[in-house]
Amino acid sequence: MSVAATMQLALRDAFLRRDSPGHALARDSTRVAEACQAMADRFRRGGKLIVFGNGGAGADAAHIAVEFMHPVTVGKRALPALALSNDAATMTAIGVREGLAETFAHQLAHWAAPHDIALGISRDGRCANVLRALRTAADRGLLTVALLGDVPPPPQGESPRIDADHVLLARSTDPAVVKEIHVTAYHLLWELAHLFLEHPAAQQPAGDTQPRTQPHNQPWPVAAEQRPPACNDTCTTCADQATPATVVQLLDGGLALADTATGTGTEEISVALVDAAVGDTVLVHAGEAIAVITKGTDHGRR
Repeated sequence: MSVAATMQLALRDAFLRRDSPGHALARDSTRVAEACQAMADRFRRGGKLIVFGNGGAGADAAHIAVEFMHPVTVGKRALPALALSNDAATMTAIGVREGLAETFAHQLAHWAAPHDIALGISRDGRCANVLRALRTAADRGLLTVALLGDVPPPPQGESPRIDADHVLLARSTDPAVVKEIHVTAYHLLWELAHLFLEHPAAQQPAGDTQPRTQPHNQPWPVAAEQRPPACNDTCTTCADQATPATVVQLLDGGLALADTATGTGTEEISVALVDAAVGDTVLVHAGEAIAVITKGTDHGRR
């Protein structure tokens, strides 16, 4: 077999291994949006993002902190974030005195505030110090988010309990693919957290600050008076304004016709990332429905 043919087969296999996990993340779009809504609420209340992980996940934690603290997108505001594994002196001191399982929890326990966000990353969901930190954060009222992989437990091993408000799973047993899905997931967290922060009317109702009680895939209701105002000279396809729209007809190819809240009439949007039905109100950004805000009375699918 020629080198070119071998390379082609290897590339095809590599893409196939990433295809299903990528689509699985897209199907979890409502879950991702819920996490982003909750994160935006904590940032609005003065909270900071605290990220932690081991090894490559520790590098991801540093990457996430930089994304939030120094956005590469011009015009996006900087949000307070830090990675616990960046401080080698503190990490090693805690590891020697308290044990490796306490390296993140010890730091959280001493200076994290209840309105902060704890984001733990683990390829297989069994990192003792990540799980311990998530439990500590939950006990102190922090919003907790976990990025995990679908790596199977060892023989006769038990899957640990995950104490997190929002669990985002990379559905792959390949560590490399898990890593890549995690990168995509936390880029989405950054982008949509900014979106919901900039448009607070799309947030969950005021006073509803306990996402642990909200089942997955159940959208937050938004009253008509809470909807974002129309943006000047824009519609649902503009790149810098999110707006609610009501689905009036489902089309083929993941498309739909929707009545927009901006008063611009019925427009064609994509609903490929959400499970939308006729009558549902969806949040639309750049022509793409990114979350179901309220469910309508007609739940029939075309």
